[in-house]
Amino acid sequence: MELLIRWIISLVTWSFFGWLAWKALSRSLERSEDPVKLCVKWVGTLALVVTWAWTLKSLIQAGGYALGFLGPLITAAIGIIIGIIWAPSWGAMLARPLTHMFDGGDEPVDPEPFYAVAMAKRKRGQYDLAMMEIRKQLRTFPADMQGHVMLAEILVEDLSNAEGAFELLDQYLQNHELGAVQGAFVMNRLAEWEIRYRRNPEKARDWVRRIQEHYPDTEQAERATQKLAHMTDDAYLMYRKDPKNYLVQRHLSAPKHPNSPMESAGDDQATDRRRQALMEHLQEHPGDTSAREELAWLYADALGLWEKAIEELRVCSAMEHQPAARLAKWHHQMADIHCRYTGDVQEAKNILESYIQAYPDCVHTPTISMRIKRLKLESRAALNRLSQPGDDGRT
Repeated sequence: MELLIRWIISLVTWSFFGWLAWKALSRSLERSEDPVKLCVKWVGTLALVVTWAWTLKSLIQAGGYALGFLGPLITAAIGIIIGIIWAPSWGAMLARPLTHMFDGGDEPVDPEPFYAVAMAKRKRGQYDLAMMEIRKQLRTFPADMQGHVMLAEILVEDLSNAEGAFELLDQYLQNHELGAVQGAFVMNRLAEWEIRYRRNPEKARDWVRRIQEHYPDTEQAERATQKLAHMTDDAYLMYRKDPKNYLVQRHLSAPKHPNSPMESAGDDQATDRRRQALMEHLQEHPGDTSAREELAWLYADALGLWEKAIEELRVCSAMEHQPAARLAKWHHQMADIHCRYTGDVQEAKNILESYIQAYPDCVHTPTISMRIKRLKLESRAALNRLSQPGDDGRT
């Protein structure tokens, strides 16, 4: 009975170690670049170990001089041979942590569509072959946005087939649930093509409105709101030179930079007309931050209504889904108004600190922190310029 128990324990132990060895071997073969070569190494190593064990057993049975002299020599020789066989693998294993820092390790690369061949054929004017290459990739990646957009671009830009391009992307939007970024990209592209190739500004505005409808409460919806506010003049949209350039309204002059002198600053009537036009525009498009920002600087520069200027900029910064860069810009401008005109350094500091508290990990926070330290110098310099005749206090 005792012999049977020992036999069972030995069988279980050897089975466990054999299973571990098999798993290790299987994993090694799966990750190896040359599985056949790895199998040869394992077979050779196993043969050498069996030979060493059988020889050592014979020497132990013989005993005497043979065991003391030949045993170490045979062990050393077999060890050297095994070391030669496995030296490249051991070296690669030791160097793997360092090489993985540069090549990404053995993690499999996610499959992605390859459009380089199609792009090259398109550049050579081989549009049919380019479309064939794109469709070949789309058979493997049927939901890929880039491939469908490239097909549509070839149709509308190279083959003058606007209807086919619109039908292709419209069907793609209906058949796939896209995220806000991809969906907005496709719809914006269709809006641009509506103006450029179909000469239909109203349809272009419909595509931009669809971004608001399909992706509400997102940054893309906020950008669509801004874009719609800049697409009010059909004539300008039809004949503008830059297809990606939009104006607030055709009858308004181009927005002035806050730091540039306003030509109409001394003309009360022109200033009032400009203010009235901006206010009417904002009643129709309250989310147009560029127009609201222009109105704020009109209040501050030309009318001296600093409280209203601050209020307009606060409205901008209170809008949802605004990029961090715009929020930082508006906080800087509110601090500018206090430093240049009111001299209230403490209020400017409070405004900048409110941004830091709201966005402590933002990339713009260190810059704002540095500016807080020099607010007194900025305010003193601005007030000195204001005291000089003929200087409007702007840098």
